[in-house]
Amino acid sequence: MLDDDSSLPPLTAWADTLPAFAAEMVTNSDLNQPYIYTELPATPDQAGVVRRSITGWASRIGVSKLLAQDMVLATDEAMSNAIEHAYRGVAGTVTLFAACSSHHTKANIILGDRGVWRPPTVDPGFRGRGLSIMDKLASSRSGARPR
Repeated sequence: MLDDDSSLPPLTAWADTLPAFAAEMVTNSDLNQPYIYTELPATPDQAGVVRRSITGWASRIGVSKLLAQDMVLATDEAMSNAIEHAYRGVAGTVTLFAACSSHHTKANIILGDRGVWRPPTVDPGFRGRGLSIMDKLASSRSGARPR
């Protein structure tokens, strides 16, 4: 049921480092159902690992292929943002968590980094569509600095 990286801190300890909205998602998850909790390098070669992990998890929890594609695309955008913006010039990691809510009404995905926040530019030119793509694909999206 668990795709996990045993070198990570216990899930509740990690949740304590998150912003309140994300910590609540973790603590209100049904961990008796399939879930993901792993840490990966924030590098381009790991984006495929994240996509495959979310695809497999979505299949195990029984969501439609269309919804799974939306989940994969939104998570891929978050991973791309972490790779490109959070750790400019330095190595870093992302933590991926995905689980069903305790009432089985939501599929929650958190892709967290510990990089430096950079506000979106006013005019991104031909780029900078990741956050708006995530907004369109997810019922809610939040970005916040860790507490």
